[in-house]
Amino acid sequence: MAKYRTEFKYKLVKRYLEGDESYESLAKSFNIPDKYQLRVWVNAYQTLGYEGLKRSRNKKDYSTEYKLKVVKLYLTSEMSYLDLANNLNISNPSMICTWVGKYRKYGIKGLETKKRGRPSSMTKEDKKVSKSTDKQYTQEEKDRIKELEDQVYWLQMEVDFLKKKRELRQRDKLKKKK
Repeated sequence: MAKYRTEFKYKLVKRYLEGDESYESLAKSFNIPDKYQLRVWVNAYQTLGYEGLKRSRNKKDYSTEYKLKVVKLYLTSEMSYLDLANNLNISNPSMICTWVGKYRKYGIKGLETKKRGRPSSMTKEDKKVSKSTDKQYTQEEKDRIKELEDQVYWLQMEVDFLKKKRELRQRDKLKKKK
């Protein structure tokens, strides 16, 4: 994938927003393989401003819980990947698409970050010792824990939804005042 300078992206976004050219004509003129890339840049500029066009030098590491929240929000709402990414300030909408695909294929395990690098040199006996120190739960306790985790999850989703709704209303009020 080609990397583009921020100034170049800004120049193309401005030309599009001024109404001079379409996505297709800009993509052809500047040899950009896909017009979708221009749409992403325009959207990033409209939601995050000039900062949205900058290439991030540091890798964001999202927790499994956060990824799961985003996936569940996508699956339960009628928002597109792009809209969801805008609302949650995720710079790359295709990342949400990847998370959803992994969740559908592998479940929660697919959202967990994979360990990189050389495997641990810890022996199997050491692992057995560390496992034996974990508390053993009865099936009844495990079911209750799962039930409470689900309840907490849905309550958090409701709170997040209400916060986002309030934020969007405030944004609309500000636009109307301007």
